[in-house]
Amino acid sequence: MRALVFFVLTTATVALGAACSSSDTSSTSSTTGSAGGAGSSGGGSATATSGTASAGSSSGSGGSSGSPCSGPKPGASNTGVPAGTKLTPSGSIKVTKDGAVIEDLDVTGSITVLANDVTIRRVHLKSDDYYPIRYFDNDNTGLVVEDSEIEGTTGDVTSAISFANYTARRLNIHGSSDGFKADSNVLIEDCWIHDLSNGPGEHNDAVQSTGGKGVTIRHSVLEGASNAAVQTGDEGGASTEDLLIECSWLSGGGYTLNIRGSGATAPKNTRVLNNRFGHDAGYGPWTFDDPSPTVTGNVYDADDQPIPYP
Repeated sequence: MRALVFFVLTTATVALGAACSSSDTSSTSSTTGSAGGAGSSGGGSATATSGTASAGSSSGSGGSSGSPCSGPKPGASNTGVPAGTKLTPSGSIKVTKDGAVIEDLDVTGSITVLANDVTIRRVHLKSDDYYPIRYFDNDNTGLVVEDSEIEGTTGDVTSAISFANYTARRLNIHGSSDGFKADSNVLIEDCWIHDLSNGPGEHNDAVQSTGGKGVTIRHSVLEGASNAAVQTGDEGGASTEDLLIECSWLSGGGYTLNIRGSGATAPKNTRVLNNRFGHDAGYGPWTFDDPSPTVTGNVYDADDQPIPYP
């Protein structure tokens, strides 16, 4: 694992200076961007230590309501930053205040989260950092990332968000090696993961877990990964437990769902419900090391043909 590198623009976060009144907020400034507001020029990275770091406001797009299978298929029109949102250019950001809100920014670099209950919304994050959103140093909880686009610029970008205790909602994820690292206590819903780096020698997964408990993937599109839409294993020394994949569009890979583990760390309580699969997997829609998964209501997307299990 290579060291984290912050990329600092000559134009830093716009409204952090106005919104962050704490005395330990440093190196913030405002500038005119292609989609941002006007102000004085400056430089440096930004540290969010108060409750809000933003550059304006815009309403978020709606997700699915009622049944978990309701709502339109996630894609370019209903994931990522909502159309018409004004974004302000920013360098890398470090968040140290519980409950902080990071919003309406066009970030080049990374966002390091060192606090609980942080919300990131309506942000375009373009990164060649190993962890575009770094969120594991302090074992924090309660991160919500919504209505945002996370764009990896090389296959050295491991995934948009890693590893646990977060909610990802209406995100447009592309360009990285994997879409999400999701080991435990993760909710991914109404997201579009597509066009991963898929470079020579890479084994790209839309969602990858090395073991843990309580991951839900709901009403999302997982496509464009060379290895699997969902890949689990027990490399972390724990089994994958209580994995729920429902009402999603899943395609690609060798096996589209590659749910693995062995012996004492074999997967447990895997549920795959009411999904729509592509016909493009190398070997088939799934393989399970879970001895008794619940697999029902799944069809091929092209023709609604039911996919029997086992």
